[in-house]
Amino acid sequence: MTATFDVRFHANSFQIEGAGQFVVEPDFVLVRGKGRYAPPSAAPAEVRLRRSDIVNAHAEGDDVHFQVMDVRESTAITFSAPDAATAQQILALLPERQTEAFARAEFDTFHDRIDYWSPSTPVIWALLVLNVGIYYLMWLWRRSLPGGALGSMLGWGWNSPFDAILRANQLVAWGSNNGMLTLHGEPQRLFTSLFLHGSLMHLGFNMLALWQVGQLVERLFGSLRFIALYVLAGLCGSIASVMWNPHVNSVGASGAIFGIVGGLFAFMQRENSGVPPTVVKDLRGSLLPFLVFNLAAGFLYPHTDNAAHIGGLVGGWLAGHLLARSLHVPAGDPQHERRFHRHL
Repeated sequence: MTATFDVRFHANSFQIEGAGQFVVEPDFVLVRGKGRYAPPSAAPAEVRLRRSDIVNAHAEGDDVHFQVMDVRESTAITFSAPDAATAQQILALLPERQTEAFARAEFDTFHDRIDYWSPSTPVIWALLVLNVGIYYLMWLWRRSLPGGALGSMLGWGWNSPFDAILRANQLVAWGSNNGMLTLHGEPQRLFTSLFLHGSLMHLGFNMLALWQVGQLVERLFGSLRFIALYVLAGLCGSIASVMWNPHVNSVGASGAIFGIVGGLFAFMQRENSGVPPTVVKDLRGSLLPFLVFNLAAGFLYPHTDNAAHIGGLVGGWLAGHLLARSLHVPAGDPQHERRFHRHL
């Protein structure tokens, strides 16, 4: 099957520039156009390249770049497609092979871009302090009760039926997503429940996940957009939880954490996001097992609010499309942009 595209070539060692055609065949690609010094009446020049020699194909907006590797030298080819969608269509037809130097350069470019836009993550630190601080205050309150000094942070006290009742009542008093109250005049519980946790293990797992994923997502979206993403995703998780089970008594940041993972997927899906393809592939490879494992575990283990997880994931994905920005550095700041083909 052969596909032909009208493109505009940039300077290259084949001396073909300007308007021309890029033809993709099963085993070859054709670079066809006017030679740089050819008279207007001259026939189009044509170069046939083996697909097996093509590496490091990538697109930036409507520009397509790739290299041709043979026994003598490496040749870079760049051309502009009519639009970004056509560039992606052409890219899908080219080999995915990448050199090690190219992959390193893409990661360098990615880190340069997020360093330029968001060098720090103040919101993640604030969320960690807030969640841990609230858990500590709840523990202090329980210890102030008669006999409370016998308890510990690991348990919730005496590991007795009385303790279970104490824990449940305290969570409700401090703002858990209790369906009977949330649905009958206390909608603020959809929000307050995001900062409560039922045990030290519950808190620890959520804060570890928030730290591991949230740092990157805050730097991608920026701190203000990240706050919006976190809250919207968390609210979606809480709404899904109480709609799935009106008698729920749910707490935890996990719905919001699943939401920032959904927002990260949405960010990577956007055209011209500024996240290089190598980085996208690496992130997807690490995030998909995380999602599959945690969702599966939620169905296997009792007392896991998978409705909040799924609601947060979907809400974060939708919010991510609305809040995502481009990581490309403005043209007026070239000293901050290290384009990866300069590292090759």
